[in-house]
Amino acid sequence: MKTKIHAADYYRRMLSMQPHALKRLDALAKIVPCNRGQEIPNNAGPAGHWYYVIIGAVRRCAVRSDGRRQIVDLMLPRDFFFISDSQSEATIEAIAEETVLASYPGQRVEMVAERDVEFARELRDVTFQSLTRSQAQLLIIGRLTALEKVGSFLLSLDGRASDASGQVVLPVTRYDIADYLAVSVETVCRALTDLRQRGVIRLADKRTIKIVNRSALEERMRESSMAAGV
Repeated sequence: MKTKIHAADYYRRMLSMQPHALKRLDALAKIVPCNRGQEIPNNAGPAGHWYYVIIGAVRRCAVRSDGRRQIVDLMLPRDFFFISDSQSEATIEAIAEETVLASYPGQRVEMVAERDVEFARELRDVTFQSLTRSQAQLLIIGRLTALEKVGSFLLSLDGRASDASGQVVLPVTRYDIADYLAVSVETVCRALTDLRQRGVIRLADKRTIKIVNRSALEERMRESSMAAGV
């Protein structure tokens, strides 16, 4: 069933109700609705654009030397990311059926940051958040086994949700998860089945996973970190 795309004013109201670091520039933001697989546009030169995910999900992909795709960043609701001409080696595209972004012109963001110290600090925090996402991914894919990678990924998604309720709605397909974790899709499916059979998770439907034994999952991740010397 085709997802209903609302008018731009609907998403602008959603944006106005969400706290984020570039709040004072919301009046300048352009609402950008995207279909799944659509590449995020960038035509602003080296100054680029800052993007904020209102709803949906976005992936930044690179192609390995063997031709396989690797998702190097996964942006979810309330995440920022930056695109400029200098990042032509990566592809950035929407991966949810309904993805809507707020776009902020990089040149205008820089101008405000130059004259507003508080805003410059907020922009710095946004940049640090992006680095934190990358570091978290390195820790996840550095796990010893596929089971630990998938378990860490689920805990990471739950931690990034606004309520962290243990009800994880996967924003991506199992193929995307495989590209994010640098494993095969068959490995992802086996790991999810293993976690379900151990009673750690429950599959509510194809895209919804309930973490039913968080302590067991977290303990396993701690043990693997100690074994790896992390």
